Amino acid sequence: MKIHDTSSWQRDRATRLHEAFVTLERSMVMESAGLVESLTALAARIDGTTLAGGRVLRATWRTLRTLYYRWRDGGRKATALITNYASPSHIKRLPDGMVAEIKRLATTKTGGRDKHQNGIEAPAIRKQLQDRWWKGESLPGLGTWQEWFSLTYPALALPCNPPEFPWSNKTILRKMGPKALRRMGNIGHASALKHMPTMKRDYSKLRKCELYTLDDVKLDLVALCELTGKVIDMTLYVLMEVASRSIVSFTLKPKNAIRAEDVDEMLAHGLQADGFGIGVDYPTHIWFERGTIACSEAAQRVLEAGSEGGIVIHRTSMDGGVSWIGCAADKASGHSAGKAAIESFNRNLHRYLLHLPGQRGNNYGNMPANLGAGDPMAKDASKSERGTLAADAEKLAQFKLTAALLGQSADIKLPLLTTSQLQQEVRVVMQQHNSRRGHSFQGFHYDTEAEVAPGVWQIVSTR
Repeated sequence: MKIHDTSSWQRDRATRLHEAFVTLERSMVMESAGLVESLTALAARIDGTTLAGGRVLRATWRTLRTLYYRWRDGGRKATALITNYASPSHIKRLPDGMVAEIKRLATTKTGGRDKHQNGIEAPAIRKQLQDRWWKGESLPGLGTWQEWFSLTYPALALPCNPPEFPWSNKTILRKMGPKALRRMGNIGHASALKHMPTMKRDYSKLRKCELYTLDDVKLDLVALCELTGKVIDMTLYVLMEVASRSIVSFTLKPKNAIRAEDVDEMLAHGLQADGFGIGVDYPTHIWFERGTIACSEAAQRVLEAGSEGGIVIHRTSMDGGVSWIGCAADKASGHSAGKAAIESFNRNLHRYLLHLPGQRGNNYGNMPANLGAGDPMAKDASKSERGTLAADAEKLAQFKLTAALLGQSADIKLPLLTTSQLQQEVRVVMQQHNSRRGHSFQGFHYDTEAEVAPGVWQIVSTR
């Protein structure tokens, strides 16, 4: 490649390095210095030099060693230092309109994840463009293939068949845009997060009662309603003090039965629990997730105004809406950013309760066939299947209810837990969770003891 055919910064870079290597060889002969030592000193002198066009020369001794060998083997000429990555002269620059079309195709919805959780790849985009190209469709920035051929090869006659799309998969890949943007469009926000900058929260620096967070979770088991004798799903709503991971209060009710007033009562009870409360000389933050049941606006005003700034209520953002102009609106859902502590507890809660009867799994496909707690796709999803554990448990529970209405006592052991029994089991699990010291927060891996009698020590606090 001729040096005058390159850009100004390329010429400046090649000239400077050529002069530096000529001087380097002279100094090595006169001073009997080693190559690595000389290149290290050269790198210190020229690294950060501003080139023509505002570019900056970056040089380490390893980079300079590679360039030196290339310069030496190339006849000790400046042209040997010109980078040869320009496109061939017969390839035209990709028009801006086509670049925009490639980015649009790269960020369209894929209809869900594939087994490899990949989005649209460059070969698929090129195939779409090539199919449209062969059909005679006008592409943005290019026009039809006839128009493109006439402009690109004016001296040649128009062929009978359309030519191949003139840009390769590699070129399309370079124009597809950032991977985070593509994953956001193809799959969704969660898939894009791993390719975006992140912020790490260090909960170990929290002061006591400085942050509370709340969330609801559907339990992976069913229970018998004591009023109707029917098998029902249960939802748990918990209040966690994040610094210690302690569950301060909770409410357990049938699915879709928890209301804002239940959350208000749970919050009021939790903030008055023994050993907890609000911060002293620092505000207490309460973090709700939009999309779940949160405290009412009236309760928020009372808490913030009544505490004179001691309590601050936060609500997360919502995921959903229209991701790209022209797309249909997605179903909105709560954004759970910043709630890793309570989401982790929710996952562990299912493991804590695995010993209880009535396990149905986290979706209908995982439910044991003999449980028969209702098929959500069936015509009557609330009706238990005949001959299953749920149907037999409902018969026994309703027999017991009928006997109680007639003033009789039917001492029958039911195959499933009642809602009150499940509530007691959950309370025991919460107490065990609060007593654990398996994390590394300050002070929580120590037991505080007192000498209650000569030589007799007793644990004073388990918090």
